[in-house]
Amino acid sequence: MRIALLAAITVGLTATSASAQGVPDRSQAARVDMGYRRFTSFRVDPFRHVMIPHWGLVVSAGGSGSNTVLNFSDVGALIFLSDNDEIQPSDMIDIAGLIPAGKGVRAVGQGEGGAYLGGPFGRHFSIGFSAQARGYGSAKIADSAVAIVRDGNLNQQNFNLGNSGASGLVTADIGVHTVLRFGPFGGDDGMNLALGIGGRLVRPGVYVRARTEVGSPRTIRVTADSIVLDLAFETLLATDKIDERFTGDFGSGVVGDFLMRLEWPTQGFAFEAMVANIGTTTIKQLERDSASLFVATADPLNDLVDALDALSFETRDTVDIDVRLPRIVRFTASAWANRILQLDLSTTMPVGGEFETPLIMDVGTTWRFLKNLPLRAGLIIGGHQGLGYSAGFAFEARNMLFQVAGQSLGGFLKQAKGAGARFDFGFFF
Repeated sequence: MRIALLAAITVGLTATSASAQGVPDRSQAARVDMGYRRFTSFRVDPFRHVMIPHWGLVVSAGGSGSNTVLNFSDVGALIFLSDNDEIQPSDMIDIAGLIPAGKGVRAVGQGEGGAYLGGPFGRHFSIGFSAQARGYGSAKIADSAVAIVRDGNLNQQNFNLGNSGASGLVTADIGVHTVLRFGPFGGDDGMNLALGIGGRLVRPGVYVRARTEVGSPRTIRVTADSIVLDLAFETLLATDKIDERFTGDFGSGVVGDFLMRLEWPTQGFAFEAMVANIGTTTIKQLERDSASLFVATADPLNDLVDALDALSFETRDTVDIDVRLPRIVRFTASAWANRILQLDLSTTMPVGGEFETPLIMDVGTTWRFLKNLPLRAGLIIGGHQGLGYSAGFAFEARNMLFQVAGQSLGGFLKQAKGAGARFDFGFFF
């Protein structure tokens, strides 16, 4: 009986100790500061550097782009044919055959680059100032338009361009972000809480949008011996005098960013929620041009080419518009249950608007065989491109930060339908 009682007490104490101290004392991850333990996303992250526990200057840049149809091998083949003037109409038909029914064609891209200056005041408060240029772009050809080439006109004769179009935006941002740290709550092994809040002044520089005109017939009729096109297009342009657009009264906006991070360092677990790009930016004095195209011909090969050559846009007026930046809603969970490995799962929720992005999940691993030299690898699931891969490394020291990573989107290397890259380089003082 005494032996059984002693065994039960020992097991109970061991279980209590394990629940309070889930990560080994000598774990590399347990000795890494919260700022370095955050998931290093390729995507826009306004709090990327303000969590770092040192005062310093960080220069960073990153970007990615992908499409839903062509991989790098396909693009290389098209470039080769183009250089040798050997592209045939059949090649375009073959490309259209690669587009899955109902998907259409999509291409997206984003990039950012700039500098950050900031650091902590004690253990509980950090502040950072940033100046960056950001760019967003997207393009879409509706499946109803793709079907003209891909499916032919055996099943239907009427087509339309739907919501086909393209848009791009480049901005200059100046931001201030702060982080408040609380805890641990409930003892040394309790939860730590970090709350982040910040805002950015956004000045638009370049803006381009081209699409079928709202309310136009947008009709395409293809029969066995004729083609009828009745289309109208609209463009918005703000690209001239770029230097003046950043300094003059050509519009601006203020957007907000928020972060909440819960962390149990000795348990080896963290949960984070972030919402960013809350707000709109006003773009003034956009030149609105329009054009219409009507063709009814039994000789499409010649008449259609002539009509497209004669297509011209006329300036209608100038307008002011409000553009909503891509809203970022991201949830991240991290765990480091042994002395080397950290696992991260990040989900970026879908956003609408001109630069829409579907659900994206990032699964990442960080290997700290050496405390200051993490190695990273991961998977990207979702988005427009499907499955992707990422890899990178970093050097994290008291006086310097350097990290670089790359992505292969929608496939691996030549089979990829997109790519991404990112680097951060900082000095601390």
